[in-house]
Amino acid sequence: MDMPSENSWLKNVIGEIETVRMKRQREPADRSASSWKRFTQQELNDEVCPTYKNLLLGRSRRIPNRETIIRIAEYLECTSDERNDLLLAAGYLPIRTELEGRALKLELERAHRTLSMLPFPAMIVTHTQDIIGCNVPFRRLFDLAPDRSSDGLMNRIDLHFHSSSPIRERSTFDAQSRKQWESHAIYGIQSFKRDHMLSRYDAWYQRVIHKAQTYKAIERYGHPPNREEVPDNTQTILATMESTGELVPVRYKTFSISASGYIYPKIEVFLPADASARKVFEDLGCPANCEFG
Repeated sequence: MDMPSENSWLKNVIGEIETVRMKRQREPADRSASSWKRFTQQELNDEVCPTYKNLLLGRSRRIPNRETIIRIAEYLECTSDERNDLLLAAGYLPIRTELEGRALKLELERAHRTLSMLPFPAMIVTHTQDIIGCNVPFRRLFDLAPDRSSDGLMNRIDLHFHSSSPIRERSTFDAQSRKQWESHAIYGIQSFKRDHMLSRYDAWYQRVIHKAQTYKAIERYGHPPNREEVPDNTQTILATMESTGELVPVRYKTFSISASGYIYPKIEVFLPADASARKVFEDLGCPANCEFG
């Protein structure tokens, strides 16, 4: 097969850019990021690609470099698929932000096998914040009803913010625990935005943000403080000592397992972080010699 000529590459690039640009012009400007944009050729030229008008007029035949294509995609508020179409049209490798298809299926199967062998509370979380698997120690530690965490989907946002969630209620039982819960909420939202910056115009990302907005979570916790700080990895919750039925405050910490090279899907594992937690975890059937710090 003949390799595409430079002219055909350029024609493909301009065609893809113009297709997306005109699509944005036709869409209602209901996104805050679009409020100042008119998505005209001149504006694109002025804002991100100073050679764009020359490319359109044939005065330049040099394909924009990869970084410029990515900036154009950002200006055009491209979804992941649209951005990758632009990159491929220009002859550059696409950006894969999430696993998909067979690769995702295999990774989820691997995660479920790992989950079944873990002796500590653990859950599998996807990039959409869905919890698609959790073990018995997890359900018992957080007092989740079996019908809520069986084969059906749970979502991390609902568990964290819903007023009826046992996790929220038992994580905000006094002023100190509530402050800790809020600091983790702020950090969690900011981490999600950072981790998925390149996917923020994708439909799945917008669904996650919409779900958070139903709890006013973005309004209350979505804006970082003047100086963003990483909260202590430990969290506090009122947990049931199953041998006595007593609720006791315990501190736990989490770490993540992901073998795919992508952030998600990942397994979050919960470990005791003080002596009280160690007793509760042992009561759940976790190893008696578990470490805590």
